[in-house]
Amino acid sequence: MKGEFIMIQEKLLITLILCLLFSSASSLQAAEPFDLRHYGNFKKMVHMKKVDGVVDLDTALAGPHAYAVGAIKGGNGEITVIDSEVWLAYGKDGLGTTQRRIPEGEQAALLVTAQVRNWKKIVVPKKMTEPQLHDFILEQAERYGLNTKKPFPFLIEGPLQDVRWHVISGPNPEFSGHFKGHGGETPFIQLKEHIERTSGIIIGFYSANVKGVFTHPGESWHLHILIRDKERAGHVDEVVVGKGAVLKLPEI
Repeated sequence: MKGEFIMIQEKLLITLILCLLFSSASSLQAAEPFDLRHYGNFKKMVHMKKVDGVVDLDTALAGPHAYAVGAIKGGNGEITVIDSEVWLAYGKDGLGTTQRRIPEGEQAALLVTAQVRNWKKIVVPKKMTEPQLHDFILEQAERYGLNTKKPFPFLIEGPLQDVRWHVISGPNPEFSGHFKGHGGETPFIQLKEHIERTSGIIIGFYSANVKGVFTHPGESWHLHILIRDKERAGHVDEVVVGKGAVLKLPEI
């Protein structure tokens, strides 16, 4: 009789533990529905010159409603993905040329991805510099209920000004190993352009405290631009967002 009572207690305990685990997993999934993942490490790319492929693009981007930014293996170009539409900008092809299909076996040296089915739209009320935009995104994310202590993706669509962007084109032979940020010595050859005014899509990832992994060292933001009608896509160095643009945050 005593043995049966102990067995019942053990079963109840196991059931309770399983319920708690399921509840925790469900809560986590509900809080972060966009399945953010990252591959590679920017610091290692810079300091250890690790530019080999770390993940097949076909594999990393296989899910529906995929969004991603990153660098092609070898530092040979930029990866921009918006709602599973792929834009690969190879430096060897120059600015303004993108491939829409993933070459067989192509890999990323660095990649951050998310899957977002629906977005919450927020109108940008005034022209904003990039630092102002960062503050606005975090303010709106917190107000909406996103956990800003963890990474998340976002989009900005509409008028853009003073866009400074680039596409990488292989390792920089003169790079000393000490990254100096935008405008300084860089680990990759960069093809640069300044656009005074345009309309486009910014896809970005906020890294929270995970700096230097899928963002530049010391930075919390990784932004790419897509100018669809001109077939241009690449990494954003600086941007001013115009009044009336739309910020999109993943629905929770």
